[in-house]
Amino acid sequence: MTEPTDRANPRVERTRIAILEATLDELAEVGYGSLTIESVAKRAGASKATIYRHWEGKLDLFADAVSTLKAMPQYVESDDRYESIVAFVEAIAEHIAHGRFAACIPALIEASVTDPAVREFHVRTSAERQAYGAQVLEAARAAGHLADDVDVMAMTERLVAPLFFRRMMAAEPFPVADVRPLVDAVLGPHWR
Repeated sequence: MTEPTDRANPRVERTRIAILEATLDELAEVGYGSLTIESVAKRAGASKATIYRHWEGKLDLFADAVSTLKAMPQYVESDDRYESIVAFVEAIAEHIAHGRFAACIPALIEASVTDPAVREFHVRTSAERQAYGAQVLEAARAAGHLADDVDVMAMTERLVAPLFFRRMMAAEPFPVADVRPLVDAVLGPHWR
């Protein structure tokens, strides 16, 4: 990965960003299996040597590029814990439905199935995102809206699984307008 001192140089940082963007475009277009350092270099207008100066190889480059997509979407937190949960799930629905992340999901899943190192990266970063979502539910539990025995990790999974299912298995992404009924169904009798 890029050394921290390199990031102080604007030209180096622009090149690094161009390479990461080219990597994501390649992933969306050809998938992980067909992604090569050569194809990324060509798309980015950079040399292979430049790529290898910043990343150890394909997996390192892939992980760095995908981590830019896996950042948690921003949402507006509310004093109303229910509205915070809805806003959080709506932000994920928007994130999954549009842009590079949506286009790269199939490549990420493909790579996770075929490459143990990618699978480890995917499982680890997915668990981090799930824990982030669980914090939103934990705040609701701390405010007395969820029972103490509710498994917030499992409930987070139930909230986002339909979004990913629709993205991967259906022609249409999960409609943001349907998030509130989904939240109501998942929280159900657990909500006070």
